[in-house]
Amino acid sequence: MAESVNHLRLVEHLVAHITATYEGLVVFHDLPAALGAEKPPRIGGYVPDVFATDAPTTITIVGEAKTESDLETDHSREQLVAFLQYLGARQRGVLVLAVPWQVRATAKNLLASLQRQHRCNHVATIVIERVEVPCSK
Repeated sequence: MAESVNHLRLVEHLVAHITATYEGLVVFHDLPAALGAEKPPRIGGYVPDVFATDAPTTITIVGEAKTESDLETDHSREQLVAFLQYLGARQRGVLVLAVPWQVRATAKNLLASLQRQHRCNHVATIVIERVEVPCSK
């Protein structure tokens, strides 16, 4: 259960970052509070945590949240490659990855490696971190 709470907090952090950094975007996310709202579209067989764009389209942002235990799985690598390739075909694509602070360097290295391997170097990537504050009793 803690894993899903951590993931939700990372998704909330993603939404806050994207809405604060970019103006005039429609932001789709899969947070529980978004009942009845449009969810992010499926990209390469995967649904991102956040999808944002403007109209007419000049920028497309895909946001993904990864917990420490989920970051380096085969599923996550395949998902990130699908998102990079999708964004690579867009006019201006940005992949924003939210991770716990302790795996920020690993996330940056993973994205750089995937970009080189799949020739997606022109896609902008941003890694944002969230510091987990332990609950006090």
